[in-house]
Amino acid sequence: MRRMPGRLVGATVDGEGRRGYVLTLQAREQHIRREHATSNITTNHALMALAATVYLAHMGGDGLRRLAELSTERAHALASQIQAHKGYRLQFDGPFLWEFVVRTPYPAEQTQGLMLERGVLPGLPLGRSFEDLSDALLVSVTELNHPSAMERFLEVLP
Repeated sequence: MRRMPGRLVGATVDGEGRRGYVLTLQAREQHIRREHATSNITTNHALMALAATVYLAHMGGDGLRRLAELSTERAHALASQIQAHKGYRLQFDGPFLWEFVVRTPYPAEQTQGLMLERGVLPGLPLGRSFEDLSDALLVSVTELNHPSAMERFLEVLP
């Protein structure tokens, strides 16, 4: 029975002889409000909140500041090196932290495909959401992007 999907509803009679329906077997908690559920979305939210809390407590204010500085330094270095390649330029000349939009000399989907074939994830082609940015990639750099990975990014840039 436990392999059956959904739930089984049975008919019964209450103390006053009125017919009623009750859940006799349930395999899911779809009928339970989120705040009372013990699995699915509620547990996932709690787990993510706990993980974020532990990470923030571990890093502390100084650690978070250093991570942000490192991400920003790496993103600006990569953006500068990308612009040194012929046909590549930043879409926006305003300040940024660790994400930037780069215009490519080719359609962004094509650039992405060529780089993926070489084992590098170049960023998100923006033409899917913005027609006028069909040759633009959203590139993100964090503290997890090792300088050797950024060098590889530049090596395979078409």
